[in-house]
Amino acid sequence: MIKIPPVSMLDWLIFIAVAVVSLLVLMAVLKRIWRGPQQQPYQQKLLFSPEATEALRLIDDAIGNQLRVFVSVSLAEFIALNPTLKKAQREQAWQQLYGETVDFVLCSPQDLKIRVAIVLADDSLSKADQRKQQQLWQALQATGLPIIDISPKAWPSASSLRDDILTACKAPSPVTVSSNSRLGQSRVEPVLNFDDMSDPDAEDEPQIKL
Repeated sequence: MIKIPPVSMLDWLIFIAVAVVSLLVLMAVLKRIWRGPQQQPYQQKLLFSPEATEALRLIDDAIGNQLRVFVSVSLAEFIALNPTLKKAQREQAWQQLYGETVDFVLCSPQDLKIRVAIVLADDSLSKADQRKQQQLWQALQATGLPIIDISPKAWPSASSLRDDILTACKAPSPVTVSSNSRLGQSRVEPVLNFDDMSDPDAEDEPQIKL
């Protein structure tokens, strides 16, 4: 009769430890197999929306290289708050400005002085958001920034947009050129301070041939 040696507590602990490690290794291998090859965390996407692409093509046809076009420019890059505003007014103006962008900013090629901004009408906005956006555009107009509003639903011709840009660049006071009259014409008291646009020099006007 074969005698089986007694199993000590240490032997049981070693056996359990080996079994646990083996199980963890097996689970890791199976997890890697089930998960498949590691995927790349990033992928490319379109730089511009179809509407922005079509608008940029239209602007290029209208002005060629006579004005420098910048796309999706943050308002904070070229708009400063009026330093004379009270604290509450500054906070309100900053909240209105923060995170907002202009679809296209057209600048003189020599000194990159801003001549006009072009915005795309966004019909997907709610009425409340449209009202806030219109108030912001009107406040920007009051600083001396001409704004042209174009709609993807009714693109203007290149010649028509060219005339609008030239008119806006030569305007002696804040103006709005709108294809669908979305932006109001009423006077809005300035709440923002736009640098270097209060008195454009005649020599700096873009030479656009009609």
